[in-house]
Amino acid sequence: MKKQFLYLLALIVVIGIGCQKELSFELGDSPAKGSLQSDVSGDCLPKTVNGIYVATTPLVSTSNTITVSVNVTKTGTYAIGTDTVNGYFFRGTGQFTTLGVNTVTLRGNGTPFAQGTNNFVVSFDGTVCDIQVDVLPAGSGPATFTLAGAPNACTTPVISGVYVKGGALNATNTVVLNVTVTVAGTYNVTTALTNGMIFSGSGSLAVGAQTITLTGSQTPTNSGNTPIPITVGTSTCSFTIPVVDPVAGTLGGGPGACTPVTINGTYTKDVPLTAANTIQVQITTAAIGPYSVSTGAAVAGISFSASGTSTGATQLIILTGTGTPTASGPQNFTVTFGGSTCTFSIPVGAGSAFIADCSSAFVNGIYVEGTMLNATNNTVDIDIDVTSIGPYNISTTANNGMVFSDAGTFTTLGIQTITLVGSGTPIADGTFNIAMPGTTPCTFPVDVDPAPSIDWQFTAGGPTTVFNGSADDVQLIPIFPPIITLIYLGSNANDDIAFALVDIAGGINAGETYSTNATVTNAATFTYLVNGGADDFSTDATRNLTFTVSSHIPATKTIVGTFSGNVLNSAGVTRTITLGTFTAVYQ
Repeated sequence: MKKQFLYLLALIVVIGIGCQKELSFELGDSPAKGSLQSDVSGDCLPKTVNGIYVATTPLVSTSNTITVSVNVTKTGTYAIGTDTVNGYFFRGTGQFTTLGVNTVTLRGNGTPFAQGTNNFVVSFDGTVCDIQVDVLPAGSGPATFTLAGAPNACTTPVISGVYVKGGALNATNTVVLNVTVTVAGTYNVTTALTNGMIFSGSGSLAVGAQTITLTGSQTPTNSGNTPIPITVGTSTCSFTIPVVDPVAGTLGGGPGACTPVTINGTYTKDVPLTAANTIQVQITTAAIGPYSVSTGAAVAGISFSASGTSTGATQLIILTGTGTPTASGPQNFTVTFGGSTCTFSIPVGAGSAFIADCSSAFVNGIYVEGTMLNATNNTVDIDIDVTSIGPYNISTTANNGMVFSDAGTFTTLGIQTITLVGSGTPIADGTFNIAMPGTTPCTFPVDVDPAPSIDWQFTAGGPTTVFNGSADDVQLIPIFPPIITLIYLGSNANDDIAFALVDIAGGINAGETYSTNATVTNAATFTYLVNGGADDFSTDATRNLTFTVSSHIPATKTIVGTFSGNVLNSAGVTRTITLGTFTAVYQ
């Protein structure tokens, strides 16, 4: 009877703490009101699924996300989540500060256990919508493959493009290699820098004989046949790139002003060049062969270059611009083609001038350590005093892995509000001051929350589902000497876990076990609510869970353990609990 009393007491303590937790939440920030936006079929809007989902591969909260729209009718805190399907779920929390349609990012948690299309129900304030996520077969992560020809020369590589000493490689410079794939999945391959060249490529591969395509970058420094080694796992082979000397010739107008010359595109200080920013010049060669023409080192942040095959006569070629102008006014360039040179000038506009008011900065969205910023949610509204109209390209200085930027054209003077879009991934939690450019630089703060922890998890069979989440409240409570009870409360998107370990000898020591069916030994209680109570797991006279304490470090108030056994769900079906683990940092 004494053991039964302790069992009941532990359960009452769990319920009591649960009520306190709920009351504390309800007395905190006022919850937001609104409705999830959906189309006529009930699918969520904008119905965006981010990341790759592979069976048996744990989700990464920074990339495995979904976005939904909420029509906010009352600002306040929100918690939006999905049900758990196929071993994983999505959840997002934060605060709505503006009425109307807001876009929310829900982060993925858990591990898909099987391939297929999973249908999730998103819930908020009594409204629901649906979203579908496709899970690839297990093994669709990094592929396992070998290079044909390893460990010697790569077998029959297909090399495309022209390789000229001093000529920058571009998208036409590719190499196709044969590979044998034993495990399907993705690949991401990069060669080491060799003779000024790098080749890289990524994609996905099926099992069997396949090919991978690598694209060249940077600039060959010497002519001649250049072996390029490539390594994938323990497989290595090499392919040879024939780098040639450029054909000799002259520039039209050299050594004076380039003639003829055509300047294409608009050039503005602080506005990056695009594919429209090109220069057309004339070359004359006496033979057909590869050429490389460039303006050399950047002038005011920009340069121009071209490579190709000459006609052996007079022809017009297009130099492509790269970089971002760092100064306004006329900028003078010298084109070099072998020993021939000519010059041209580009007028670079001053662009806009402005003063940012960082005190007006309103930071939108939630920022979490290790979670990639979302262009829809992670934005900053800030007032700008425009003192000179024109194009602008504003980008903050990178801080803690975050950058905020916006581009456009100021058409009127005076104070106006722009929205900076966040990018990057916060490296650490804390408050970080983001530096704004402008006539008078300033900074605004961004608060980054710590990454959510996975403090408990277990697998429930029939069907097999992985559940996990964070600890919400853990207490080590003396009942009366020497009896002591560990009370553990945790949750994830929609589920809640509660268990108690009652140690009749005190201590909760390493190696001790606790059973939900105990009568004369240490006892345990266990309750798990699935999807807000739509299903629940509990124990009874024939379904028993056993908890084992792996370690207890009083100095850090940390208890680590495992659990397994059988539970009864709300449909009266036995589900087997395996791989249960917990970490308890008590008060």
